[in-house]
Amino acid sequence: MNMKRIVTVLTVVALAIGFAPQADAATTFQGGPLTALSSDAPTSIHIALTGYPTTHGLYIEQAVKTTDGSRPTVHGAPLWVSSVAADLSQGATSIKGDIVLVVDNGHAWGADCAHQQCGIFMRADHNATSVTSEDQFIPLTFVASTAPAPTSTAAPVPASTPTPAALPADSIDIKVAGAAVPLSIGYETPMTLQITTESGIAPKLISYVADLCVLDGFTVKALKGAGTCDIAVSTAGNDKYGPATKHVVLTAVPATQTLSSTTATVKVGKSVALTGSTGFGEKITYMTSSKNCSVKGSAVKGLKVGSCVVSASAPGTTNYSALKASVVVTVKK
Repeated sequence: MNMKRIVTVLTVVALAIGFAPQADAATTFQGGPLTALSSDAPTSIHIALTGYPTTHGLYIEQAVKTTDGSRPTVHGAPLWVSSVAADLSQGATSIKGDIVLVVDNGHAWGADCAHQQCGIFMRADHNATSVTSEDQFIPLTFVASTAPAPTSTAAPVPASTPTPAALPADSIDIKVAGAAVPLSIGYETPMTLQITTESGIAPKLISYVADLCVLDGFTVKALKGAGTCDIAVSTAGNDKYGPATKHVVLTAVPATQTLSSTTATVKVGKSVALTGSTGFGEKITYMTSSKNCSVKGSAVKGLKVGSCVVSASAPGTTNYSALKASVVVTVKK
């Protein structure tokens, strides 16, 4: 059995997880943060799943890894996610888009994640109890507690000391070309995010799947034609607004190859050169059945006054579609 399965993490490190049943799992897990988590406060893990089952849901829970590769027996409350309409009507969280699992130091559910190997365990839900092919364990790491040790000599807080009022969370608005953010991003097709914050604080952007989507300022670019990107947009807050984070989840899709120009003009007896390759470097093949022009390679020669249609084609890949287009050539005296 092939025991290799790649899980992409925030730090762009591919972790090969040794949990035995994971080799057959169909669902791909992406998200973060997964490392250097706080032992003092809960952390929200943002998860994007692809290739998930469509006939049943999944349970996602924080758990302690077993030594024999069996299902964990020490775990926190599971998060039920599904794409099945009946499950959603019964309280399951949609498996599509941004899934948030809150993890902690494990003390509340019988673990010590600072000293035990805790992680995220994913398995089929109660509608598929015999299914083990979705079992996956994604390790988490925690830093030691930084909370000061209790001391009996500390002066008690006077009862009259007022509790500072919580600041309202900053508001983050994200658009693309003045409209709502689309659900997908094309391969090698840059998308610029227009971000405004109520506080006026400049936001900070992090790509949680940096081997798929890279950032250049506020511009996102997908390096593949498949997968799910998670871009976190955060502000640190100030004396009037508390910190805030908003996530942009984008599905990477193949790009569409197009011609840079679909028209040309040439004189009778002369030739004009058409574009020789696509923007992705694929060679373009031109053909025509018209009597008004002829084609040799990427050059069109005018034969008779009129117009001719030249077909253009180029191969595609998993990252971009094949090209099928036409060029209308006008032949003049």
